[in-house]
Amino acid sequence: MRKIIQFLIIFFFLFVAGNVLAHQPRLVYLQSGNVNISNPDISQALYDELKGEPKNYFIDSSKDFELYINLLVPTPENINGRYSARIFLINNDKEQQIAELDSGLSDWPEFYEPFGRDYYLKGPELDKKISAGKYKIEVYSKDNQGKYVLAVGKKEAYNVQSIANVYWQLPYLKLTFFKTSVLQFFLTPFGIGGVATIGALLIFLALINYLVALIKKIIRHNRAKTILLTSNGMQMKNEIMRLLQKPAYDITVAFITTAAKPEENLDYVKRDWDIMRDEMGFNVEEIDIDNKKESEVMKLLEFKDIIFVEGGNTFYLLNSMRKCNFGKIIKKLMKWGKVYIGASAGSIVAGRTIKTASWLEAEYGNENLVKLKNLKGLNLVPFDIFVHYEPKNAEIIKKNIPWKWQRRRLKIITDDQAILVQGREAMIIGQGEAVVI
Repeated sequence: MRKIIQFLIIFFFLFVAGNVLAHQPRLVYLQSGNVNISNPDISQALYDELKGEPKNYFIDSSKDFELYINLLVPTPENINGRYSARIFLINNDKEQQIAELDSGLSDWPEFYEPFGRDYYLKGPELDKKISAGKYKIEVYSKDNQGKYVLAVGKKEAYNVQSIANVYWQLPYLKLTFFKTSVLQFFLTPFGIGGVATIGALLIFLALINYLVALIKKIIRHNRAKTILLTSNGMQMKNEIMRLLQKPAYDITVAFITTAAKPEENLDYVKRDWDIMRDEMGFNVEEIDIDNKKESEVMKLLEFKDIIFVEGGNTFYLLNSMRKCNFGKIIKKLMKWGKVYIGASAGSIVAGRTIKTASWLEAEYGNENLVKLKNLKGLNLVPFDIFVHYEPKNAEIIKKNIPWKWQRRRLKIITDDQAILVQGREAMIIGQGEAVVI
């Protein structure tokens, strides 16, 4: 990723800046004393100012190199300035002059530098192949006063660090050296290239962030959502065992019995409890979510592997779930990989609505004891669930859902069947064919 970003920065900069690339700026007028020039073959522009005495620049190269030097005067800041330079070879602390740039031998023509949108007077220049060694460049004028630019090297080379340096150097140059508004920087090709690069980089990062979030969402959705909706609870124990990813003795279960509180006959609760604890060997904890806060319920469930919601009165169960924000809790837990198992009422509440709970009210004692008017379910699955189906119930279903196309959002299961939901896939498992009415 880091290399991609670096490539993009350099690419966009080069694309926008095009053929106007110039010397890398160095603000040497900010430092006192002599100046060392590294990599003399790399193009550099040393912005400097004489203050009463000549200025010395030193080059120490271990290999032969091409020495290119050019003296320039920024206008209109120093239009009358004229500068010369002497080049010395230093050997055993002795200096031997090998070249000179005489200001009097140059016409100092006006020169426009489009890279920074600045005007200069171009003075004498030197281009000479020289041997490895230590050299001194001495810049001077008649009064040794004023601003000038010493351009060194011809080879243009930019990397991320040098480009980044320019973005604070050029505005500062505009403000302090050229005495112009820093806003002019953004009118230069480099400024335009910077704005374009930053904009492109932000778009690129936003796209990457979006793609990463999308991939995470897909992985989380496909990995975490495991739901088993049964009619008759632990009668589907064999199917439950197939879902386990670790030994039964390591499985912890939250056994939610809230729906059974209004019921008189609790034999089915005891049956499921005994099968889960004694036959299957799970670590089971009975939990009642009634009259509990969201934080309390989350604390009770967060370290359980299976959330088993027992059957009973569907309306009472859903009312208790709403009071503690159970829907929000279970959706978060399923993202963490927890498994939701419903039995009868515990299955019905997982659907879009609980309307099917009232269709067999008299037969299964599913009265609306809490006078619930809003029958929206937890919406863990995109359909409604009809449990305990027998062939005689077909007419009841047709009566409540007269149009066949409307029944596509209804899943029907017998006491020997369950609905297994993993990711986006939902299938009927257990004994017998899927019921279609």
